[in-house]
Amino acid sequence: MTDDFDDQCLPPPLPPPLVVAYDPTWPQAFETAKARILESVGPHIQSVHHVGSTSVPGLAAKPIIDILVGVHDWHEARVTIPPLERIGWEFRGPRGIPRRHYLVIRLPDGRRTHHLHMLELTSTPYADMLAFRNHLRTSPAAATDYAALKRQLASGPQPHPGAYQQFKAPFIQRILCSLRG
Repeated sequence: MTDDFDDQCLPPPLPPPLVVAYDPTWPQAFETAKARILESVGPHIQSVHHVGSTSVPGLAAKPIIDILVGVHDWHEARVTIPPLERIGWEFRGPRGIPRRHYLVIRLPDGRRTHHLHMLELTSTPYADMLAFRNHLRTSPAAATDYAALKRQLASGPQPHPGAYQQFKAPFIQRILCSLRG
């Protein structure tokens, strides 16, 4: 027996995330999901926004529609989870963001098609998601740089779950810090 680390004991790297060219059907996919959300839980929520890369015209993205739902109170918003589950959303808890209700829609093969981020209207993550989206929509240079980063990160295997998000984080934080002044 040796003290050398045996690379064969490591789990295989994860496949790279799929980043595709902008799809002009993404806004309609958002509108369809928004209508179902409002029909299901409209009285309990205050806003519904299309966020994430699929909300930025022309931006390459993972083909997942990100939806930001604003609520007054995170605890009271828990009443929305069962009705959302009835229309196909899978509740995943906060998933690393305190006071977030995070839900996903998956295809039968397990691929996610939609993410729902339910946050309090007064929270920093809520404001950050909107600010980052708005900046990418109004700054072609930032959108181009972000697309290049995303394609680079998606060009090879991922060393661990969450690596894609982790490696994008410094770019996002740099933008948010510049927006805060």
